[in-house]
Amino acid sequence: MRRVAGYFITVFIIITSVMINSVAAETLTLQEAINLALENNSNLKAYYWSVQSQKEDYSAAKSNLYPKIRIEEKFIRTDNPTYGFMAKLNQERFTQEDFGVDNLNNPRDISDYQTSLSFEQPLFTPKLYHGINIAGGELNARNKDLDRMKNEVTRNIVRNALLIQTSKQFIGVSELALRDAQEHKRLAGLRYEAGLGLYSDVLRADAGIKNAEAEVARSEGDLEIAKRALGLLLGRSESVDINDERLILPLDDLTVYLDASIHREDLKALNERYENSINAVKMERSVFLPEVGIGGSYMLNDHKDPFSPEGESYIFTAFLRWSLFDASLYHKVKKAVADANEIKQRVSGLEQEIQFRVNEAYIRIREREKKVSLAKTALADSEEALRLVRTRYENSLAPLVDLLDTQLMLDNARAGLIKAENGYMNSIVDLYYQSGMLLKTLIAN
Repeated sequence: MRRVAGYFITVFIIITSVMINSVAAETLTLQEAINLALENNSNLKAYYWSVQSQKEDYSAAKSNLYPKIRIEEKFIRTDNPTYGFMAKLNQERFTQEDFGVDNLNNPRDISDYQTSLSFEQPLFTPKLYHGINIAGGELNARNKDLDRMKNEVTRNIVRNALLIQTSKQFIGVSELALRDAQEHKRLAGLRYEAGLGLYSDVLRADAGIKNAEAEVARSEGDLEIAKRALGLLLGRSESVDINDERLILPLDDLTVYLDASIHREDLKALNERYENSINAVKMERSVFLPEVGIGGSYMLNDHKDPFSPEGESYIFTAFLRWSLFDASLYHKVKKAVADANEIKQRVSGLEQEIQFRVNEAYIRIREREKKVSLAKTALADSEEALRLVRTRYENSLAPLVDLLDTQLMLDNARAGLIKAENGYMNSIVDLYYQSGMLLKTLIAN
């Protein structure tokens, strides 16, 4: 029974392990990965709440235009002549005896429950209008910042997808190198057995196998890390694989990307903030204009009970407030102007940097395109060189060290081509990102 139980436990562990690995090895298309990242990426979700926060600020700024209504219940107990006189009048209990000099100078203790319902409604408040424009402008800027973050997350997804595909290619190259090393050991063993070679050649070839096996292990580790990095971008804790679908981003003339770059979301956001800085100057200057509004209150007064109408009255007010002189206001205006000039310079600087980045990315593409061509040539030459040296070694015309050196050159050439192709695709992705076209292009595809 123990053996049977142990058997079933072993089978259960194996099945569970397979299920876990199958979940961890979920394979997505690039489009699916991008869509999931836009929904679940932690940084995007965090900034989404920043946008929501600004929405509430905008709503709060607009609500300042609505009337403010308050209800208040207040209790006082006093023998103060002025307050006592006023309280009795408000309670409508004032009598002829209360005009006595003694009663006026030394009134008895009196209680007053005052219930008031009051309101205030601004009619003309320039500062509020500018404040609403500023809050709305910042909301627009944050939405554009969020769009730019989506482009950045998309770029990271694409880069990671390319890294996964490249890691798979490196595994293939490492396995080729391992097979070649095993073949070299076989040839060295045959020559040693035939009395034509040295045992040290067999050991040297065996060391080459161990190095090749280490490269395979390193490549497999790199692939697993790349998969987990993709999972992190998707808001997951497990690794996620990407299929081998080739990314196609056509390369157009440089002017296409320069024209598109002026519509980049972060540049739009900074322009929104510049407009906001202009509104901030207007808001600071608006304090020199009058404010007009109305207000009023309805009051109940009682000397025994709260919320009781022993006496009732109302007050209606219309007001005009005008700051005629405050030296600090002039400095606030100057500060707002300085802030606006700072942001204006930032806009100009960002425009120049964007143009530089687009040009840089385009130049890198041409450079890496040439590297891919050279890497292909180097690979073809290395393959032919290995073929020739292997033939010479088999015919005892070359030592094993020449064969191993040539094999190393071939391994480097294979890896170099993969790196060159990966660099080329990453440079195209960077060009689309710097021009602000990446997310739109991939969604359109």
